[in-house]
Amino acid sequence: MRRVLALLLLWGLAAARPVAVATLPPYAWLAGQVLGPGWQVRALVPPGANPHVYAPRPSDLKAVMGARLVVMNGLGLDDWMVEKIVRPNALKATLVRAEESAEGKVLRLPNGEPDPHLWTDPWILAAFARDLAAAAAGLDPKGAPGYRERGAAVARRLVAFGEAERAAFAKLPGRRFVAYKNPFSYLVARYRLERVYLIGKAVNAEPSPRELAEAARVLHAYRLPALVAPGILAREARRVAANLGVGVVAIDLLDRADPDYLATWRENLAALRGALR
Repeated sequence: MRRVLALLLLWGLAAARPVAVATLPPYAWLAGQVLGPGWQVRALVPPGANPHVYAPRPSDLKAVMGARLVVMNGLGLDDWMVEKIVRPNALKATLVRAEESAEGKVLRLPNGEPDPHLWTDPWILAAFARDLAAAAAGLDPKGAPGYRERGAAVARRLVAFGEAERAAFAKLPGRRFVAYKNPFSYLVARYRLERVYLIGKAVNAEPSPRELAEAARVLHAYRLPALVAPGILAREARRVAANLGVGVVAIDLLDRADPDYLATWRENLAALRGALR
């Protein structure tokens, strides 16, 4: 009987906790760091899924219906959250977008559109952590000191991480790489890298023979050992790389369930350094 009562108590406490829903795993991690154990946090887009083309499921609507806070990227990447879930159902959750924290820091894709991969920039995530803390404080004034303290703490960790990684890249004799279907704009800018070629400017199309021929020439000219590709496209990139006679370094934060942002990104960037020449 005691065990049953304990389980019921735990269930009641879990049910009473406010819910935050993030579109992407990195933002679920950030929300968990800022909001603390008093909240339930989950990500909608499953590991390995492409958020650009993600189609919300009925279970996603159910999850968001009970949420007080929705954490999303913006810049067109996950606007399906607003267009297909929040607005049609007149949901009242508070929306917090990383794009608003990145004002003045958003980079451009080769086609001129905003690069939406904001979670790859620790400095933008640091600003987002502070804004997320402010949003939570507005919903729960009693918990405001805790949100602000946790938001400031994770922001400091993110900036320190970014600075340490920048110093590690600065020690390399060469910083060139060939990218596959992702320009990695924020990595190039923050760590002063040189993307010498981008295969697949049209993300949803196969690379053309001309692109592959040019990629082969560039890889050979700079003696590059691998393509750098987002993790969610690793299998596709490996097929292309095999024909080019090189390997693949897959870096991303969307191909793992509930990732620890700092640990995963540290591992990713260490692998990236091995592909630079």
